[in-house]
Amino acid sequence: MNLVPVDIELSGIYFPPWLGSALLGLALALAITTLANWTGLSRFVWHPPLFFTALVVLCTVVVGVTLVPSFVG
Repeated sequence: MNLVPVDIELSGIYFPPWLGSALLGLALALAITTLANWTGLSRFVWHPPLFFTALVVLCTVVVGVTLVPSFVG
């Protein structure tokens, strides 16, 4: 069985398979940040832009590992 993901083609434009993971990771990080701001937990964050960037990377990796086969290598 071949686990290498293929490119996604939309109107003749090819997108890498991790692009969907990155978009879902961004949306998930945005939802987590909004929830943290709404509950007041964001006051414990020292540097919010750095925290958001790290959260986007973490969510992208988690979504990519769970949804895209051979995302890590």
